[in-house]
Amino acid sequence: MSGEKPSPVRHFLRSSGVMALLYGGSVGLTFLVGVLLARLLGASGYGVYALAMTTATLAGIATEFGLPVLAMRETGTARASGDWSGLKGLLGWADRAIAVLSVVLALGTWAGVWIFAARGASAYLATLLWAVALVPFVAVGKLRSFVLLALDHTFASQFPVMILRPLLFLIGCSGLWWVSGSLAAWQAMAAQVFGAAVAMGIVVWLFRRVRPTELATARPVRDVRHWLSACLPMGLTEGLRLLQGQLALLLTGALAGTAQAGIYRVADAVAQITALVASVVGTAATPMFARLWREGDRRALQRVAAASAWAMIGGALLIGAPILLLGDWLFPRLFGADFVASVPVFAVLWCGSLATAVFGLTLAVANMTGEHMLSTRAFGLIAAVNLAAGFWAVSHYGAMGAAAASALGSFVGAAYCAAMLHRRTGINSTAFNRALLPAGGGDAAKGEGA
Repeated sequence: MSGEKPSPVRHFLRSSGVMALLYGGSVGLTFLVGVLLARLLGASGYGVYALAMTTATLAGIATEFGLPVLAMRETGTARASGDWSGLKGLLGWADRAIAVLSVVLALGTWAGVWIFAARGASAYLATLLWAVALVPFVAVGKLRSFVLLALDHTFASQFPVMILRPLLFLIGCSGLWWVSGSLAAWQAMAAQVFGAAVAMGIVVWLFRRVRPTELATARPVRDVRHWLSACLPMGLTEGLRLLQGQLALLLTGALAGTAQAGIYRVADAVAQITALVASVVGTAATPMFARLWREGDRRALQRVAAASAWAMIGGALLIGAPILLLGDWLFPRLFGADFVASVPVFAVLWCGSLATAVFGLTLAVANMTGEHMLSTRAFGLIAAVNLAAGFWAVSHYGAMGAAAASALGSFVGAAYCAAMLHRRTGINSTAFNRALLPAGGGDAAKGEGA
């Protein structure tokens, strides 16, 4: 019927289709960039680049601090209520906060680099100087991108970040190599800054073109106390998420050296390819979780969560298994002989992600249903397990130990979050969810737990 509400699962599948195309292009470009950097920089140079990027990413937590996630959630609230004044006030306040914090962070970092560099030149410090310039461009672009995503402008929200930025980065690195005949880690980071700046400008321009008229004309209302109370736990969660994702690399660089860090970085980059489907469904499903929760449609929320989990499992198997089987032949031919040691590291990371996929998007569901602290505790648990296991494992086994610690931490944290989420809300976000079965009672099943 024409008046029927579109199925959330169909909406999820449509959004996932768009995201699949974008992620496919992004993975291809990112893979080309990884091959280029690994070959031109070598294991040690690539390790320097990866460590500088990781440091800047973690430092950038202070500028974002949960604001993009809060903006996504508030956009869902504005769409449901029709009141856009709060969202407009939030975006203006967030822009100013990001600008001020980025300047403070940049000045502090540059001062620190100047002090430490007084004893002699350092490839890492030179690269870090460029890396910190990424922070404001990434933060502002991410803020508008998340709002566009919550407004169902999937392509506009992701194309500049997922396609244009790595394409410009690839062109910049190739151009620098063509001119000078070589590529240093700091030059690669400079190309990254160029791509991020252009991508941010395009995201902001697209946002101004497609934002709802009600948002553009609304009178901004500021509720800083409410925003801080909401974004602080979200920022802590995001910080812990980024930390657990980068902790293994930092530990490897600190305890085993930049060459082992480069080996881990390549293995992790290939492992991210096997998580392509997880990234697609996560980006498509997360704003739906917020909207369905606000509408009280718990059964539809669980159906989307369960479908996401099975898509993650299937995608990891279909993409990862062939890579693992061909790894000994594939890695040295793509990245160079230095990176044959990345194959077993990749195997451990892939097995860990496959096991964790059973729990689906449980942390995203927790964030979008108001259970911020649960998600924060889960990420804290992941980081704690990763850190505790990583210190011993990296010291003894280098990149391989880092991969094992990372896989263990992710599994334990996801299992904890899924169990506690079900206990507190009745929502089962895992693959083992009866919500995917046809509802026997039609609308009577709406809102029931699984």
